[in-house]
Amino acid sequence: MTKPLQSASIAAPGFFGLNTQESGITLESGFALQANNCVIDKFGRLGARKGWQFLDEITDVNLKGSHRFVDIDAQEYFGVWSDTNFYIYANGSLTPVTYTGSQTISDGNWQAVTLNDAAYLFQAGYEPLYFDEPNGTIVDIGDHPSASGTAPQGNVAMSAYGRLWVASTATNKTTLYWSDLLNGPRWNSGTAGSLDISGILVYGNDEITGLGAHNGFLIVFCKQNIIIFGDSDTNQTYLNPATLQLVEVISGVGCVARDSIQNTGSDILFLSESGLRSLGRVIQEKSTPMRDLSKNVRDDLVQLLESEPSENIKSTYSEFNAFYLLAFPTTRQVYCFDMRQPLEDGSARVTIWNNMDFTSWIAFNSEVYMTHQNGLARYFGYQDNGESYRMVYFTNYFDLGNASQTKILKRLAITVIGATGQDFVVKSGFDYSDVYNNYPLTVKQATIAQYNVDEYNEAEYAGGNLVDTVRVSGSGAGSVLQLGFEADLNGGALSIQKMDIYVKQGRII
Repeated sequence: MTKPLQSASIAAPGFFGLNTQESGITLESGFALQANNCVIDKFGRLGARKGWQFLDEITDVNLKGSHRFVDIDAQEYFGVWSDTNFYIYANGSLTPVTYTGSQTISDGNWQAVTLNDAAYLFQAGYEPLYFDEPNGTIVDIGDHPSASGTAPQGNVAMSAYGRLWVASTATNKTTLYWSDLLNGPRWNSGTAGSLDISGILVYGNDEITGLGAHNGFLIVFCKQNIIIFGDSDTNQTYLNPATLQLVEVISGVGCVARDSIQNTGSDILFLSESGLRSLGRVIQEKSTPMRDLSKNVRDDLVQLLESEPSENIKSTYSEFNAFYLLAFPTTRQVYCFDMRQPLEDGSARVTIWNNMDFTSWIAFNSEVYMTHQNGLARYFGYQDNGESYRMVYFTNYFDLGNASQTKILKRLAITVIGATGQDFVVKSGFDYSDVYNNYPLTVKQATIAQYNVDEYNEAEYAGGNLVDTVRVSGSGAGSVLQLGFEADLNGGALSIQKMDIYVKQGRII
């Protein structure tokens, strides 16, 4: 007697993002074992990331960083720099900015901040710089008209609570310095001061790697500790160094990369030795639960840390795109953490972007910008500077509830949303083999019926793109099945709505 087909459905494939930590056979169907060049879109579907496009392409300009500065009159400047030169991007081109100081600059690892109508740049081993807006030049901070004292040559800098905060000089990595109120060039008068954190740490000394500010608190990130300072202001709206007081020391976890720190408005994210963390402070309860956002890809992320110099690791947070990007330039990989809603265990949905040759990232005004060896680019369209890029998704391994029987794939249905004519390939494989059956397909235009719903309730109009469902006959057999999806994006968006599998149960193994 012929056995009936057994079906299984994966709605919103890859919705939970990557999971390379747990056994592939025990994962929920919403997880992915591969999700390259993907994002989780606002509808909860796994879709292609956008591509990128040069805004100004200059061969071997070797850009390393960027900063957005808005002056008191709302005049906006977008500055970028290489190891030796500075530029302003405006009207579609990069314009060189003259440096008038006396230093020989050969490293572009600057941290840029803005305070009181001025932009400053800090880096260990160099006198801090500032942007002289009236003259359109970069100047040593000691040449500022309001300069007083010697500004610390710190590698870590932040503008918060009306002053500059600086730490980690070449010779002193445990002292925190702050400028006078609303006066970034003044360091030895007014309310300027410093604090050595050595006496606060109870499990040995540490070094400051980053700074943060949130809800009236000052957060000092060290490699193995996090120190939180407050003051006597119970409203937590301002921080007065004269009444600075210790709130809490979190030992055993810290920040290993200065440029991984991002303030999302409601939280602070940072990279620790064990992965991406969320400070997640609950002020009312005076507690600091920290979510491990990278729990599902922890080992992969830790392995990348071992091969990437910490100063190369970059990040950005885009409120418009609802993602946090963590970039590892040496391996050309970017981890994309979806920040719309956490999973039940508190971790974030993660995908990976590969072949990303960018040295830094910055997001503002609904755009994401990247510096590159050959110029300045933006996150845009669905081509990588005019070339196609590959989106890849593979499901977890699944046995349809019966690991002891052979499954024979008979039919596979997939619903995708994308530009009409977009080619893609569906794959199927058995028993953990990397040899797959391939089914080349093309997104076809659906026929829109009354009320915009077709006969099978699967068609939908979406920004000029139509949903289509395609079915193919399958082959192969095994106890465990895996499905894959690959597409070379060449100008149009693409996302996966649903996958349906129809198999026959075979003999008992």
